[in-house]
Amino acid sequence: MKDLSFVPDPPVLSLAERDRRYVVIREMMRRNGVECLIVPAAPHRYPADVYFTNDIPGCSIIFPLEGEPVAMHRGASVAGSWQQARDWHEGSWIADMRFGPRGGIMLDVLKERGLESARIGTIGVLGGPNLIPVGWTPAPFWASMTKALPDATFVELWEDFAAIWLTKSDEEIALFRYVSQVSEQVCQVMLDVTRVGVSESAIYAAMMHEYHSNGASPAHDLFVHSGKENLSWDAPRWLYRAQRPRVIEDGDVVLSEIMLVVGGIEAQAQMCIGVGNVPAPFRRAADVARESYEAGLRTIRAGVRFGDVAEAMQEPLRRAGAWHLTPHIHSVTPLTLVSPVTEGLDASVRAMFKRVDELPGTGLDVVLEAGMALALEPNAAFGRQQVNIGGNVLVTATGAEALNSISNVMQFVT
Repeated sequence: MKDLSFVPDPPVLSLAERDRRYVVIREMMRRNGVECLIVPAAPHRYPADVYFTNDIPGCSIIFPLEGEPVAMHRGASVAGSWQQARDWHEGSWIADMRFGPRGGIMLDVLKERGLESARIGTIGVLGGPNLIPVGWTPAPFWASMTKALPDATFVELWEDFAAIWLTKSDEEIALFRYVSQVSEQVCQVMLDVTRVGVSESAIYAAMMHEYHSNGASPAHDLFVHSGKENLSWDAPRWLYRAQRPRVIEDGDVVLSEIMLVVGGIEAQAQMCIGVGNVPAPFRRAADVARESYEAGLRTIRAGVRFGDVAEAMQEPLRRAGAWHLTPHIHSVTPLTLVSPVTEGLDASVRAMFKRVDELPGTGLDVVLEAGMALALEPNAAFGRQQVNIGGNVLVTATGAEALNSISNVMQFVT
């Protein structure tokens, strides 16, 4: 267990970073001819509000082209948190915080600023990223807004905003390095505790302790799954239903996807640990996944299409006759560039269900830029025996900088 006197000290985002973000956002607004932005409270995986506030998620934002932005949260029960933060000099980047029903406050602000008939940009209302392409705004909320603003024109700017969000500043890169290092430490904890006789829940708890000890929170549920045939890739069932977690046996492979966030910047790692006498197909899949990882690293650099990297990573699987369940590569913060998700799904899965779609990639034509943050997670399977490895990578002008090492190969314990 980490020394209880340890205090994490991540890189902080400065007011200069706030001002940089606000400048590039307003440049985007001018290009699109909008007078303000509406940013509804976003899901945890896409914390668009945090980009504007540098604070805990859950705010909705009115961001005008001219004048100060306004943030709003659910009501008086949380106002004390913002008051206390200001007393401790930890306040949000947005000074005008209001507390109550967000829709009503949004309308009040737009009327205050004379924007009832404006051309208004939206983020996550009429479009969205890979996992939620229709956006995240509830239909009743949006119906009430459009009814109350019949003379306004709304323009979805998710794609323009995502392009800004993808390329990191120096301060954001420093934070990405920190979060990547925390993910490396979580991988080491998993490697230290995974043994025959240990439960999945014990492994999970040790890893989460490392998250929180370093000031990180889950960007998504931590995945931990084990078995000699294992195609699970989501939260372990025992997190959500009453059942006994599996206990690790000799010959198991334990897979984990680590997704953590600090200061609105996400990092990931894909750990794969073989325990004892592991079946041969896993070792073969590990070799293919590693070859895919190396192909990705060789191909990544500024000026290359994201889809070309995805194709380079897929080639070793096709040559080996392997298939894959999840994407080999995607962007982080935001998760919007995604390689083809599945190819060559095992017949046993199709036989069990009436419909199973292999989802395509998104953003394949986007050209990589220096400062983009990527998660490489090549996975290969033969039949129902799957290996998934990989970690965080920073795009540079001349190539790629890998920020993890432990998770980039399959690990083995006795």
